[in-house]
Amino acid sequence: MADIIPFKGTLYNSQEIKDLSKVTAPPYDVISPSQQNELYNTNPYNIIRILLGKDSSSDNEKENKYTRAASSLKDWQEKGILEKDKEESIYIYSQEFTVEGQVRKRLGFMALLKLEDFYKEKSTIYPHENTLTAPKEDRTCLINSIKANLGPIFALFADEDKSVDAILIEESKKSPLIDIVDYQGIRNKFWRVSSKDKIECIVNMMKKEKLFIADGHHRYEVGLAFSKTQKDPKYGYILTYFTDLYADGIVIFPVHRLIRGVNKDILDNLEKDLLKDFTAREITSKEDVKKFLSGANTSEKRFVIYKKDNKFIGLGLKDSDSLDVTLLHDLIIKPLEEKSKISIDFTKDMDYAIKEVDNGKFSLSIILNPTKVTQVRDVAFSKKRMPQKSTYFYPKVLTGLVMNVF
Repeated sequence: MADIIPFKGTLYNSQEIKDLSKVTAPPYDVISPSQQNELYNTNPYNIIRILLGKDSSSDNEKENKYTRAASSLKDWQEKGILEKDKEESIYIYSQEFTVEGQVRKRLGFMALLKLEDFYKEKSTIYPHENTLTAPKEDRTCLINSIKANLGPIFALFADEDKSVDAILIEESKKSPLIDIVDYQGIRNKFWRVSSKDKIECIVNMMKKEKLFIADGHHRYEVGLAFSKTQKDPKYGYILTYFTDLYADGIVIFPVHRLIRGVNKDILDNLEKDLLKDFTAREITSKEDVKKFLSGANTSEKRFVIYKKDNKFIGLGLKDSDSLDVTLLHDLIIKPLEEKSKISIDFTKDMDYAIKEVDNGKFSLSIILNPTKVTQVRDVAFSKKRMPQKSTYFYPKVLTGLVMNVF
């Protein structure tokens, strides 16, 4: 069962911070260096100063971005910039956004989720992506220093009878505690639910649910490892945002690959080499790329290689079983890794993937279709994992709306 509990959230004091849009931030792993600087300059109390601090040339074991994060958290609490709620609560969260001209809304709630090993016999929590060592080392240093969850991981569950959704909809008719438009133009609304009856209903309903993690795999694994070093049971929970996987507001963007370091000979012969596995055709424009990709039927996988100067190669493969990202990794990226010392970057922006190749920063980019949420679910529940950066759930859940300070 999914074991969740309410908690006394730590929130920004609206009497001290008049514009809460100036102190929130995206999750740490999607923040670029330029956005980090921008957030630093937005407000001296922006959560970025704790979430993703800056390194200094004078850093040492006693003074570094992690110790500065802990000092800031303590200082902001003492100054009343951050305040802990007096009652244990669950927090409802909605995001209204536009995708391809269509207005959509995602409604969910935040509570604490009991941490458990993914693959223990009766686990009801399932990952879907592999994780990397470096981000886990970074987040481990942070949580050891600040003893808090600053932002939630993102978990999906099947609210098939819409019983949880019904409570969330009813509560969200009330005046929101927070109503802000964020850096992407997304409207974020936030409600506190302290009614013991409503909380008990949601907690009991969630006991029958299986969960899969949409975002936050690194933080979940770090939180679990951290909890095992602590004696107090309060460390055995992690701040989590829950929403229905079948809801209209679930959107997954593709994560395109940018590849650097491909040898010239290999790049020149790439199309011929790919014909061993794929059919190939030339695509003449960026607009036709989208048409080509969206034209894939259920038994076909399609990718587009971009090689500079409007050189698009459309690839097709009849395969109804494998995931796009798995085939991409096995049939295109792995062979390139074997022949060249490559490095890979990721972006959800197709225009950026093309521009960076034209600028000479990358040898080529690979543009692909998004993974379907049902595919992510099936991979997770079959206890398998997809390659890193297989999905980009949109929009990202803001960090700084509510925190779990142990």
